[in-house]
Amino acid sequence: MNDHAMANREHKVDHLDQRFHGPPVPVLPPVEQPGAASRRVADPYALCCRAFRVLTIVAIAVGVVALVLWLVSLPSALKAYVDAAELTRFDLGNDGKQDQLRYNLTVAVSIRNPNRDQAVLYRRLEAVALYGGERFGYVDFPRMRQGRKSTMVIRPSFRGQGVLTGASAATAFRRDKERGFFNIIVKLHTRVRLKAMIFVDSVEYRPDMDCYIRVPDPSNATAVALGFTATRCHVDGFL
Repeated sequence: MNDHAMANREHKVDHLDQRFHGPPVPVLPPVEQPGAASRRVADPYALCCRAFRVLTIVAIAVGVVALVLWLVSLPSALKAYVDAAELTRFDLGNDGKQDQLRYNLTVAVSIRNPNRDQAVLYRRLEAVALYGGERFGYVDFPRMRQGRKSTMVIRPSFRGQGVLTGASAATAFRRDKERGFFNIIVKLHTRVRLKAMIFVDSVEYRPDMDCYIRVPDPSNATAVALGFTATRCHVDGFL
């Protein structure tokens, strides 16, 4: 490199080190990226979406916890037994037009509340007696309360006479008369609420109790000697 070129280079370098006295260089605004404005507008929507998701998760968690607690505290079904049944009269006569059933039946039904945390409030309790598929007796009980893990005994008594309109009832009577035992159904219809605390009642349940009993014919000495066998009833649950 000759001396003239080196001198030109040094002159250019020295020129760069000198202060610039020209007009100020304008500062350009930052370039806005495409979609930035739409993102700023969508921020409130995004926040609402996040809040909705959080609330949904919380609601689901609360629902799961409530379901688990409900399943854990689900009450057990009542239990019922016919401990005794006494039939002092059960005759079928005909007045020339209809079959007349004359009856005198008393049963002792024990109802067990197995729940440790819930008492039972009986808003309705009625007993119905049926024979041959036909109803012949009815007893209505007053409202009552049954405590936790307790057993109560009710004694519905059916007395009177009624008309049996179906041929099946007359046929069943003749058959049972020969065998010495009458097959009778006693149904208990209930409307109950469960009380877990002093001021908290459950929704209303309607469990029914179906008791199929075999009662000795009072005019048959052999059957009376054999006696009545205690019977467990079928009881609907609280679901």
